[in-house]
Amino acid sequence: MKPRYYLEHACVLGLSAILRALPRPVALEAGAALGQLGWWLRIRRGVVLANLEQAFPEIDAAGRRLIAARAARNFGRTVAEFVRFAGSDRNRVGDLVRLSGTEALRASLEGGGAIVVTAHVGAWALYVTALAASEIPSALLVGRQHNPMVQRFILGIPGEAVRFVPKASGAPREILHCLRDGRAVVMVADHRAGRSGLLAPFLGRDAVTLPLPGAIAARYQTPIFVMTGHRMPDGRHQVAIAPLAVHDDRADEEQLRLAVTAACNDALGAAIRACPEQYFWYHRRWLNAPATDGATGSLAGNTP
Repeated sequence: MKPRYYLEHACVLGLSAILRALPRPVALEAGAALGQLGWWLRIRRGVVLANLEQAFPEIDAAGRRLIAARAARNFGRTVAEFVRFAGSDRNRVGDLVRLSGTEALRASLEGGGAIVVTAHVGAWALYVTALAASEIPSALLVGRQHNPMVQRFILGIPGEAVRFVPKASGAPREILHCLRDGRAVVMVADHRAGRSGLLAPFLGRDAVTLPLPGAIAARYQTPIFVMTGHRMPDGRHQVAIAPLAVHDDRADEEQLRLAVTAACNDALGAAIRACPEQYFWYHRRWLNAPATDGATGSLAGNTP
């Protein structure tokens, strides 16, 4: 174990303890201040502003900088809210996060599970825990952190209500098991996928996109829902869960897979445009995306 991992873990534990001890409004403002500090220190500022220029070319530079600064504060609040969920906020999640559209999702789960696609908007991690806390059987596709101790800390926050599916070669098989068990399998699908990703438009430019939702829906006719939320002025969250509408009559599985992927990107992009100051702009979303339109990746060894 690398020495810096222990230091990182200690810092995370210390910060989390402070944020949990503070009253919720104070903790959220402390998180916002940390996000603001990161903005002042220019952490990934170039990436954030380049992403905003891609997504909002119609807004001038000053307007994009204002959105970026507000997004930094939102990220700090999101971190504070997530770590507090392991404390007293766990018992208040039904009051802090208002879910709409759960009836259709519950009905779908009775027929064999569903995929729930979401993005890094609002307090996205809290929304997954709120879904599970509402007694909807849930699973979450997760990546791996470099620091295994921090990984264990993060995965321990939602508790046993959420089943985690690691992003690995066996993920499609485990996802299918979760679907057969009647779970809602949540996939945060707005970040750049790997070599097996599909190319689809996202906020005005083709981006390499997670292929699993489209692949599973096309092959198994699995229903897909889109979950998006935002922080309201009173500090609570409104989260909407809605079936994904795909207007495509083609029987070809690959074409349907592309249509589902594009529809997911469209729905998530619309949610991001509605509240850009609550989006996580720090990711290099379009890195290494080919310049041509309409190209596709493949599922390589990950086809379910």
